[in-house]
Amino acid sequence: MDYGKEFEKFAIKDQGISSTYYNKIVSSMFPESMTPYIIEERQLNISQLDVFSRLMMDRIIFMGTAINDQIANIIQAQLLFLESADATKDIQIYINSPGGSVYAGLGIYDTM
Repeated sequence: MDYGKEFEKFAIKDQGISSTYYNKIVSSMFPESMTPYIIEERQLNISQLDVFSRLMMDRIIFMGTAINDQIANIIQAQLLFLESADATKDIQIYINSPGGSVYAGLGIYDTM
């Protein structure tokens, strides 16, 4: 299962985030030149993934920017998606943030 693509579908269809806005946020958070890629080798299949999609496959959310309403929406949608995919497994969040909006942070906290 490609969690990156599944999450994009979930965010756009179920959460009502516009695809243009989603792509803008994802590309601004992870510029192409800064995003490392991983070659994933499986039986009879080799694929290239960005590191953040690979982390999502392992149920890890990485937040490395200041928290605002847009970032909070993405993080909340990721949490809801991973919960709907398998409610029995844990979700890990790694935060490297200088701070940001208290209300947006509380939205993430409420979702957790």
